Amino acid sequence: MDEFSDTIRRWRDDGSKVALATVIKVDGSAPRDEGAKMAIAQDGRIAGSVSGGCVESAVAEAALEVLATGTPAIARYGINKTMMWDVGLSCGGEIEVFIEPLPDALPSTARQASAICTIVRGPGGVGRKLFVDEGGRTQGSLGDPALERRAKEAALGLMEAGHARTVSLDQYEVFVDVNLPHPRLLIIGAVHIAAALCKMAALAGFSVTVIDPRPSLCNRERFPDAAQLIVEWPDDALSNMALDDRTYVAVLTHDEKFDDPTLLRVLPANVRYIGAIGSKKTQASRRKRLADAGIAPDAIARLRGPIGLDIGAQSPEEIAVAILAEMLAAKYHRSGSPLIARVEEHIHA
Repeated sequence: MDEFSDTIRRWRDDGSKVALATVIKVDGSAPRDEGAKMAIAQDGRIAGSVSGGCVESAVAEAALEVLATGTPAIARYGINKTMMWDVGLSCGGEIEVFIEPLPDALPSTARQASAICTIVRGPGGVGRKLFVDEGGRTQGSLGDPALERRAKEAALGLMEAGHARTVSLDQYEVFVDVNLPHPRLLIIGAVHIAAALCKMAALAGFSVTVIDPRPSLCNRERFPDAAQLIVEWPDDALSNMALDDRTYVAVLTHDEKFDDPTLLRVLPANVRYIGAIGSKKTQASRRKRLADAGIAPDAIARLRGPIGLDIGAQSPEEIAVAILAEMLAAKYHRSGSPLIARVEEHIHA
């Protein structure tokens, strides 16, 4: 919901009530996945989206009724013979949307993984919420300690998998809305390709840090979209950073005195993606140096080089597209499906 939180704040400052619509279930093909959101003000203004524009007006109408009654509701939208010329999803799928008055405040989720568990169906308590952070700490209540324990277990598993999902827990259906911090991209080398990659990655939702000891290159004028600029040698800067599964590293300097110290630090770490610029010949020499420095073969094998998908890119912007595409492939090629399967096995046991 971060993408339209400022809009919601302005609406509330104007005295408007706000409803929140969330996709809680997708059957078949749909434009947006579970967790997609749309905010609706009581004067009909909307922000966000729950489909590709197919059902937003119908959701807005349903939201106004929810605001009038104060009672959450579930609306289902999809294509069938009676809906072909009315609302529906042109891709042929069906979605369920949970619509509720927007709570006054929710715990901050900016710096850690978390989940909000909301009762969406059951014998009572619809709309109640339990907040779970990645450390297992909770806030709020679902009204039943046993239900809360099972919802917490489901939330921790789905946070690890990185997916939102509606889970069935006894008589209840609970939507587990997973919130992950923005993935972090570390760009090593404030070169011409870095400027294009920074802009595109920021648009794609990455929090971008550019690291380069040269202030004439690493500055706000050249990188207005960067979340952080660090004017230091990369190995010094990286020594003070936590490197985790939400970290992506793009080494773009084409200079051994930058590249090698960086790779020696990041290859043994549990980062999601590591890529380095350079030809196949350069890559072979680099890998030999890393092996001679004691980096394990399986760690060296994680290095994407030449960096980026092989799409024949030539210009800095095209190369940036190739790198970003490879990063996104790494982002979504996760071992999430088995994790989700294990979560579902557990909660239905």
